[in-house]
Amino acid sequence: MALPIIGADERLAQRKGIKGVIFGRSGIGKTSLLWTLNASTTLFLDLEAGDLAVEGLEIDTLRPRTWKECRDFAVFIGGPNPALREDQPYSQAHFDEVCGRYTPAVWLTV
Repeated sequence: MALPIIGADERLAQRKGIKGVIFGRSGIGKTSLLWTLNASTTLFLDLEAGDLAVEGLEIDTLRPRTWKECRDFAVFIGGPNPALREDQPYSQAHFDEVCGRYTPAVWLTV
């Protein structure tokens, strides 16, 4: 299979968005930074039941409790890895299966 060249029109028409993660040790300002972000385009991934500090912030939250849920979310956000076999996590088959189970929220289409 040849390496495809993506034309400028196709590249410019692709849906894009900024995805970022804020993590670090306690006390460095992660929560303070979260309060400065646009709540309508931000998702709070609560991995350790730590949303008490943002209780008054109207922000969408996801609370995965298993490694599989975290892995599914990662492939949903990041897309498939074309170098992987269909039976592997993060493959096209994994991505398609996850997308079949979840409906993208508004923040995923911005």
